[in-house]
Amino acid sequence: MDQNMKQEKQSIKLIGFFLLYTFSITWLSWSIIIIANKYFNTLWNGEFLWWIPYTIGSWGPAISAFIIYRQFKDDFPEKSFGKYIFGKKINLKVWLIFGAFFIWRFLMIWFAFGITKPISILAMLINFPFLILLGGLEELGWRGILQPRLEKVFNYLPSVIMVGIIWGVWHLPLWLIKGTVQSEFPIGLYLLSGIILTSSFTALYKYTNNIFLSVLSHAWFNGCIGLALLEGSNGALQLNLNWKVIVVFLMELIVSVILGIRFNRNKAIKV
Repeated sequence: MDQNMKQEKQSIKLIGFFLLYTFSITWLSWSIIIIANKYFNTLWNGEFLWWIPYTIGSWGPAISAFIIYRQFKDDFPEKSFGKYIFGKKINLKVWLIFGAFFIWRFLMIWFAFGITKPISILAMLINFPFLILLGGLEELGWRGILQPRLEKVFNYLPSVIMVGIIWGVWHLPLWLIKGTVQSEFPIGLYLLSGIILTSSFTALYKYTNNIFLSVLSHAWFNGCIGLALLEGSNGALQLNLNWKVIVVFLMELIVSVILGIRFNRNKAIKV
């Protein structure tokens, strides 16, 4: 068996364990909420105890990333899990790429949904650490583990689509929990948005090569889209979808896919 086949087989094994751990942790945790809602009239969205299983479930990809790192430590060049997250050097070029993404994301939401109230923006910044804990940490698994390993088995574009779909399916229990954003969002549209965001998050990760920046970018998106949900729809759990939204997300998909393909081609040329 040649080296490429061995690496592919190892990647498939690692992906399988990662998905097993991630879906088990998340779906079991969120199932507790669903059962408690239906049969015991408790753990309703927003209650203090509700946050415990919800938070554990949201940490599924991050917890699984840590387990995978320990289980397959020889597959990782980093000497510790901390270096796996924070160890990559962030130079000026990386900061500029990351800054451009941050600015684009905010301008995109401002243009598409008309977010203009300074108090809303301030609230998002204040809640940013919370957004990192409940959302951003997913990137330890999606971009840190799943995406790069799938690309060792499949090409770039198929892996992006697969991660986007897996990411969307991972959220499925939230459609059964009243009061979540997903419970008011069409599943098909959510899956499509997951593919678009996967393409942009993956492109950013490729050009920055830093998982921590991926965590921040994911949290920043959640904050921006949260503004759109609260202000753009007068507090209702739904997005005010219009032609501007379609245009900016379509632009993001096209640009991120082009950047991802360009990165892979340049990398292949160097190799």
